[in-house]
Amino acid sequence: MTAQICPSCGSTATARYCSNCGERMLGGADAAPAPFGYDSQPSQSFAGRARASLVALVSPPGRLTSDWLHGRRVGYLTPLSLFLWVNVVFFLIQSLSGLGILSWPLRAHLAQDSTRWITTWLFAHKPGRVSDSGTYAEIFDALEAVHAKSLVIVMLPFFAAALGALTIDRREPFHRALVFATHFFAFTLLWLSVLFPMAALAFRLAGKNLLLTVGPHNLDLIITGLEAAGLAWYLYVALDTVFGLRRLRRSITVVALIAALFVILQAYHVVVFAATLYST
Repeated sequence: MTAQICPSCGSTATARYCSNCGERMLGGADAAPAPFGYDSQPSQSFAGRARASLVALVSPPGRLTSDWLHGRRVGYLTPLSLFLWVNVVFFLIQSLSGLGILSWPLRAHLAQDSTRWITTWLFAHKPGRVSDSGTYAEIFDALEAVHAKSLVIVMLPFFAAALGALTIDRREPFHRALVFATHFFAFTLLWLSVLFPMAALAFRLAGKNLLLTVGPHNLDLIITGLEAAGLAWYLYVALDTVFGLRRLRRSITVVALIAALFVILQAYHVVVFAATLYST
């Protein structure tokens, strides 16, 4: 068996796994240089892998995805595991802060301009007579929050498909786009976990004067703009780190992906609404 190169610590050996750090060995065309700044014996504890994954997720954006795709995986959580744990933290923060970041009450679903045409139709045609007020609304809102937690994952393949369509000329395998999408949504949940509580705290400190001065509509636009800016920054840097896209194409791709994300989020809310409606 020919000697192979460890993608994490750079050791060479003939075994399938590196005797130094435990990483799966790569050889030939699959070989990749060891990344700078890595410990040759990364921590195997959950806390150590979680910390390393979070650091690599944002410094710079795309580094974690690039490392994973190039076989440098020892010391990291798997993409799905990282996403699920971040998802747990996200909804824990949402529950403790009382903020409904991705979950909408029944009245919000029926009043949302972009999806009202389908939610009101589904509500009107639900078997059995229901009302948007009183006991049913309370039951719906409680169950909707549960579905909002469990159905976030359905957005991943659709975002990956959008990315794949935008990079189709590069003939990238779908699993690469899926890993990118999984890490992107992990960052998205982290960003929302920081942004919305900070916005709520700022609003409390400023009091009602801020709402009266800025106005609720403008305040929503400001928060939405900050949300989009954080996601656009991640995408812009990560698309270079992972795919090496040039600046102009990256900029166009970021705009297209943010637009695709908006559409996917609207579809997600409809799916959550339907799942909740027909579960009550």
